[in-house]
Amino acid sequence: MKPISILNIVLFLAGLTLVSCTYDEIAPKKADVPAVVSFAADVIPILNANCNATGCHAAGGQPPNLSEANAYISLTLYGYVDILDPQASLIYEKITTGTMKQHASEQDRAIILKWIEQGAQEN
Repeated sequence: MKPISILNIVLFLAGLTLVSCTYDEIAPKKADVPAVVSFAADVIPILNANCNATGCHAAGGQPPNLSEANAYISLTLYGYVDILDPQASLIYEKITTGTMKQHASEQDRAIILKWIEQGAQEN
């Protein structure tokens, strides 16, 4: 009888140990986004680093033309931004779930979304 009671005690203590374990949940890092997003100061650098650096969407590259001189017109005139439903904007969809997801960081996505939410101004 004695071996069974020791086994029960060991199992009971092991169970308590497993139940009492806790861990700290690590919240995902929030993207550092300016209060007011500037197209020239915040969005153009993202486009230059991720879209134009490879030549894909620079002047003469694949549409839309996201070179500094043409980016705003290409994005707004050709329907890549939707200020009424920013998350449905084509550019935002492409960098979050589409073919261009690999080329944008979480911070890039947050900045572009905020720019659209703020009215997609040419500022």
